[in-house]
Amino acid sequence: MTGPTSDTQKTEATIPSIDITDYVAPSGFWYQWGTQAWLDMLMSKSMIVKQAHPIITHTFLPILRLSDDPETIDAGWAQIKTKREIIRWSDSPREKWRKSYGNFVREAEWALLELRKHFSQKQYEEIVVGTSVSLSHENSGKFLDMMNSMSDKSKAKAKKKPKDPNKQSAIEKFLFNNFNPGGFLTGPAVITKADIAGGEMIMTIPDCGWHSCGKQADLPNPNALPEEGCLLICKGAFEALFNGHNGGLKMEFDPHLPETSCTVRMSWDTGQ
Repeated sequence: MTGPTSDTQKTEATIPSIDITDYVAPSGFWYQWGTQAWLDMLMSKSMIVKQAHPIITHTFLPILRLSDDPETIDAGWAQIKTKREIIRWSDSPREKWRKSYGNFVREAEWALLELRKHFSQKQYEEIVVGTSVSLSHENSGKFLDMMNSMSDKSKAKAKKKPKDPNKQSAIEKFLFNNFNPGGFLTGPAVITKADIAGGEMIMTIPDCGWHSCGKQADLPNPNALPEEGCLLICKGAFEALFNGHNGGLKMEFDPHLPETSCTVRMSWDTGQ
């Protein structure tokens, strides 16, 4: 089965490729138990386990049961659930994040692969992206407001003397690496451009959590990355939610499939 190929899922080659060959993946005690690990764990529990995960059981599964033999669907669902990693009290917050995120990605990928069997590409995208966007508006209003407020805050900062957009201060790097509210979705990332005055920020994700949290052998298609959810639930939904309306935040995702890295560009109208 080939991956999604519709125009709505393609990103124009407008996000510059930035060299991060000197990037070193975080590890050690602070990575497992530090502030960002706790933040990712708490955010994933709230945003993924409680709010996103039910999209599978409350929306995708009922659609599948109406589209196919219910017993066959239930058997497949029961089988993929046996792959769930048990979250133990003794796990580090980083490991709890990895397991919960990996469980969601695995089960979402199974549901999406099943949906593709019964609907045209357009219908399939409308079901997945449309439902994800609606669910976000219903359950994650505060998170969306926080993300959209970034452009307003940046407009105020843009009035200050501009600095080199390709360099971050030590304090900025520390804050991003330890208090990044979006880290639960991506895992470790690097800000490779921060042109506040120009209304643009580029973030490079060397090894996205969507692809790295779940065990490859346990995926519904162990010979491929979980690209269906990557292109629709992540890229598709976020680009629909943050589309630059009225000069607000616009997000563009450039996943480097079949690699696990990704580049995200955020832009906004600075009012200048």
